[in-house]
Amino acid sequence: MNRGSGEGAGLESLGRLVSRLGPGSAALAEILDSLAEAVTIRDRAGEIIFANRAALSHLGYSSREALLEQGTQGILDEYVVSDEHGRPVTASDIPSVRLLSGEPVAPMVIRTVRRATGEVIWDLLKATLLHDERGDPVAAVTIIENITAERTAALREEFMARATATLMSSIDYQETLRNVAWLAVPEIADWCAVDLVDDRGLRRQVVVAHPDPQKLALAERLQAYEANPPDPDRGIGRVIRTGVSELYPEITDEMLVQGALDETHLALLRQVGFRSALVVPLRARGRTLGVMTLVNAESLRRFAQSDLEFVEQIAGRAAMAVDNARLATARREIAETLQRSLLPHAVPAIAGWEVATLYRPASGLDEVEVGGDFYDFFPTARGWLVLLGDVTGRGVEAAAMTSLVRHGARFLAKREQAPSRILAELDAELRQQPMLSLCSALCVRLEAGRVVISAAGHPPPLLVRDDGRIREIGAPGPLLGGWEESAWEDRELEVGPEETLLLYTDGVTDTRGQRERFGSRRLRRLLGDHAGASPAELLSQLERALDRFQAQGYADDTGAVALRPAPVEALVAVADTQGAGGALPEG
Repeated sequence: MNRGSGEGAGLESLGRLVSRLGPGSAALAEILDSLAEAVTIRDRAGEIIFANRAALSHLGYSSREALLEQGTQGILDEYVVSDEHGRPVTASDIPSVRLLSGEPVAPMVIRTVRRATGEVIWDLLKATLLHDERGDPVAAVTIIENITAERTAALREEFMARATATLMSSIDYQETLRNVAWLAVPEIADWCAVDLVDDRGLRRQVVVAHPDPQKLALAERLQAYEANPPDPDRGIGRVIRTGVSELYPEITDEMLVQGALDETHLALLRQVGFRSALVVPLRARGRTLGVMTLVNAESLRRFAQSDLEFVEQIAGRAAMAVDNARLATARREIAETLQRSLLPHAVPAIAGWEVATLYRPASGLDEVEVGGDFYDFFPTARGWLVLLGDVTGRGVEAAAMTSLVRHGARFLAKREQAPSRILAELDAELRQQPMLSLCSALCVRLEAGRVVISAAGHPPPLLVRDDGRIREIGAPGPLLGGWEESAWEDRELEVGPEETLLLYTDGVTDTRGQRERFGSRRLRRLLGDHAGASPAELLSQLERALDRFQAQGYADDTGAVALRPAPVEALVAVADTQGAGGALPEG
C-alpha cells in the first residue's frame, strides 16, 4: 500500500475512505481528533491509516507520520505484548485485523511492556467494521481504552488476598515464604528472593524463585559471592541495617561493574539481565527480620514507586507471619518442655510387672498449652505406687497444680502406704489453695499378682483378659479438692498372668471425632480386639485408633498406663537390672 508521507498521507488515506463511506462522513477526521478515547483505523489490508491525537499520545508517537512509517508490525515490535493470561499476542491476533479477515471477535484485553521505558500498560481493544454505501467492509475502527489503573488495582488486590491466605495457612513460616515468593513470579517480578537474618546478623536465604531452572542454577553460583553477614553499607546489608526499602528503577551496566567482585562475578551478573530491582525489609514489631528482593529482567518491566509501596505491604504481612510463627514455635517449645517436666523421664522397671504408658498432649487449632493429664511412679515400702490424674484448667495454672499433686503424692508416699490415705492428704492440700483446684486421680499400689486401687472421680480401670473379656473395676470416690469430709476406699484386686489392667484418663473416651466422641464402647471393642497383647502393643493400638478417629486439628489430653504381671524370664531380667543399680522400692 502506498501511504504517501506524513500527516498528509494519513489524512489523504482517510479522505479516500471517507469518500467511500459517503457524504455524511466528511468531518470524520475532525470528529475523531476531538475524542478523548484513543482511536485507530485500519484499511482492508490491515494497515493503520489513521490515529487520532489521543491514540498518538497513548502509543507514544509525536505525529501521524511517525506512526504510519512504523506500520503494524513495527509498532508491535516496540512492545512486549501478551493477552490477559500471559500468552504472546501477534499482529494477526489484534481484533481489528481478525475482524477484517472475516472472523467474529470480542473485546480483547492486552498487556504491553514498552521496551524503551519498561512501562506496563493494560488496554481494552474494541473493534468494529466500517462499510461503504453498498454495505461492503472498507475498514476497521479500534477504540483503545487504557485500563491500566483498574487492572493493576484488581490484580494487586487478588494477589494480596492469595498471599495473605498463604501466609496464614501454616506456622511453618519458611514454607509460606517460599509459596509467597513463587506467587510473585512472574506476576509481580521475574525473580523473587527472600532472606532472613538471625540475631547475629547472619543471612540465610529461604528461597529464590524463577520459572527457569537454568536461571536458578545461576543464582546459586551468584550466592557464593555474597558476604555473610552482608555489608551494612551496600544493598541488602544496608536495607537490613536501616530498615528502609530501596528502589532501583533502572540497573545499568555501570552499576553491575561497580558491584562486581571480579570478572567472573560480572559475567554472571550480566547473564541475569538486570533491568530493575526492589529490596524491601521484612519488619515486624520494630525489628528487621530479613529482606525480600524482587528483580525484573527478561520481561523488561521497570519498577516504579507504586510497585515499591505495594511490595512493602506484602513484606509487612510476610514479616508479621514470620514473627507470629516464631512466637508460636517458641511458645510450643516452652509448653512441650514444661509438659515433659510434669511427666517421669522414664518408665521404671518394676519387679513383677510389665508397664507401658501413653501420653498425647492437647493440640488445638488456635494455641498450644500445657494439658492437665499426668502420670507418675514412685516406690514405697510395700510396693510401687502408680498415680494417674487429670487436673482442671490448662496452661501454667494446670502445670502448677499438676506439680503440686505429683510431688505431694511422692512426699506422702514416704509415710502413707494406702492409696486412699494419699488421696485424702492430697484433697486436704488442694482445698487449701486460694482458687478452686479440682483433680481426678487413680492411685494404685502394685504388689505381687495383685493391686490396691483407690479412685477420686476418675474413669474406672478396665481389666482385660486374654480371651477378650473385659471387667470394669469400680472404685468410686469424689474428686480431689471439691468437698470437705470426703472419704476414699481401697479396693484389692487380683491380676493374673493372663490379664492386663488399663488405667486411663477421660481424654481417651472424650477424643472428638467428626460427629461424636470416641466413647467407652469403642474403647472396649478395641481392647477386646487386641486382648493378649503386651502393654506396649495395647497402648500402641489405642494411640493409632485415637489418631484415626480424632477430628483434624484437635486432640484432647490423653494419658494411659497399662500393667500386666510379668513372666518369669522378665522377673529375672528386672532383678538383674536392679542388682546392677536399678531402682528398688524403699524398705
